[in-house]
Amino acid sequence: MAEGNQGRTLERALDVIESVSSSTDPLTLTQISKATGLHIATTKRILGTLEKRDYLKMSPTGYTLGPQVLPHAHAFQLQDRLALISPPILREVASISSLTSSVFVPSGDQRVLISRIEAPNALGYEFPIGQLLSLTLGGGKVLLAFMDQEKRDEIVNNYEPFHLADGEIQTAETLRQDLANIHETDYFVSSSERSRGTVSLTAPIRNGHDEVIATISIAGHDGLINESAILEHQSLVLQAARRISTQML
Repeated sequence: MAEGNQGRTLERALDVIESVSSSTDPLTLTQISKATGLHIATTKRILGTLEKRDYLKMSPTGYTLGPQVLPHAHAFQLQDRLALISPPILREVASISSLTSSVFVPSGDQRVLISRIEAPNALGYEFPIGQLLSLTLGGGKVLLAFMDQEKRDEIVNNYEPFHLADGEIQTAETLRQDLANIHETDYFVSSSERSRGTVSLTAPIRNGHDEVIATISIAGHDGLINESAILEHQSLVLQAARRISTQML
């Protein structure tokens, strides 16, 4: 098989896996074909290979991820330096602030949770490791602010007005202003953007080349903390971000 065809086959297989993983319900052959833009026969062939290798499994209602994806997720936790060094620092931050602390990394036009320590007064929701969230809401804006300018402009320029959890409407212009403020302050405070009643403070984590590779955040309920109160932990979060960055050298 030619190298170009091998690359296209791999991309198509990854497209299929990503389409299935992004759904909370099993997907049928037809749904996966439409989601990926692949011909139904091509989709069926790829599904057969992925099912044979246990990356997908088939049920009467459609396809879901298979057990083979779990060893890869576990291997990431053991191999990724950021995932290895973050937990002790997050544990310390959560202990001092009594707020849930997390580390997210960018993944395409989203962010993925790679480490998290729940606070004693846990949030009303729990995220598993691997949870995907938007870059245009809450702490995701910190990753978006320091993203490659061309890709950032593409996301912001194509952004459609969106109703935040607090009822406010976020537009491309208000999003752009938040990103400008993040560049000035090096942190972002969010209140009831993605989830009503949730307040968070997020700071960037950098590598040895001063590139933003992740974020660290603290979050809690507005019944326990507000925007001004969470800013009392600003130095704690910024110091934690620097400690992680130093260990990434």
